Parts: sequence; C-alpha cells; structure tokens
Amino acid sequence: MPANTAQKGFSLIEAVMVVSIVAMLAAVAVPSLMSSKDAAEKAALMVTLRTMHTDQTAYHTTNARYARLNELNTYAGGYYGTIVGTTLRYKNWIFLATPTPTNSTLRSQYQFLAYRMNRGRISSAYLLAQDGVATTLVP
Repeated sequence: MPANTAQKGFSLIEAVMVVSIVAMLAAVAVPSLMSSKDAAEKAALMVTLRTMHTDQTAYHTTNARYARLNELNTYAGGYYGTIVGTTLRYKNWIFLATPTPTNSTLRSQYQFLAYRMNRGRISSAYLLAQDGVATTLVP
C-alpha cells in the first residue's frame, strides 16, 4: 500500500507569511482610515457651525439679540445636542460661549468655541463668531 504524501492545510511558514502580510497592510491602512474619519468629523462640525450661525441669525431677527447655547439648542428643537451646565455636548464635540455672554453683548455679537479632547488635551478647536466665519484654532 503506497503512503499518502499529499498534505492538507498550511505549513507554519505559510501561515506566518500570511499573518505578516496582513499586519503590513493593516499598518498602512489604519492611519489612513483614522485620518479619513477625523476629516469627516471635522466636515460634519463645519456643517453644524454653519447651521448654528443660520439659526443665530434667525434668532437675532426675532429677539433683537443672539442666543445663548441653551436658547439656541431649544430654538433648534434640541438638534445641537445636550446642555451640560454652560456647555453643549454634540457627539464628541464640546461647545462653549466665550466670553460668558450678557444680554448687552448678545445684542451685537456672539462667539462659540467648539473643541474636542483626546487623551486629556484639546485635539481640535474652532471659533464661530457673528460674522459666520469658523476659524481654526487647533488643527
């Protein structure tokens, strides 16, 4: 009876080669995917800031002053997120009115700071003012 010399399955070397190739592909692909995700989140924030400015303009037309964050969120039906103290939380972004607005200053101006934290540090920050321009503070 002849011995069956046909092997079934992969050798250890073949398995190691496949794992190494997959690891190299992951090392190249993961940073690219993370930067794409970051760019998409920033683009979504810019849309939110533009919408906030549009709502601020409408609020000012009706009330003769700009809105505080909680008033703007109520005006928009809670669209912008959750109010926590004097901040607004939307996804992983935190919005803050700077400086603390008074009724007098809100008649002519407002500024919202939008930022997000990563490992205890601000990783991105944008400033929205009454002119509708969103300025990048931290890339």
